[in-house]
Amino acid sequence: MAEGQLPATLNLVADAAGVEAALELALSRGGTRLRVPQRAEGSDLAAIVGVDAARAIVDALADERLEIPLAKAVIYRWLRAKNWSQERAGAAVKICRRTAQHWDRDPKPAAQIDLFD
Repeated sequence: MAEGQLPATLNLVADAAGVEAALELALSRGGTRLRVPQRAEGSDLAAIVGVDAARAIVDALADERLEIPLAKAVIYRWLRAKNWSQERAGAAVKICRRTAQHWDRDPKPAAQIDLFD
């Protein structure tokens, strides 16, 4: 998954620690605000993404307050790429079965229409 497909806040995390860490963080804490600690060891952040990734995030973003987006579609596609079942991935991001089926049928994000056509 390319970083450009992530919401801006997750791109900050991905730039510091990689896309996998950014998506793990969104899966765990999406929809909340996260204060990046000054030290990675023993932090909630380290429990979510691992100590090495947490250190990288702390080095880049210590003491920042990040609004972690839900990013449901991005996380769903990431989980499906990791061979999670449709049901399991849908449950992880709290979407109904029909939405999961729709996202699997149309894997491309909807493009914004051109206002000047």
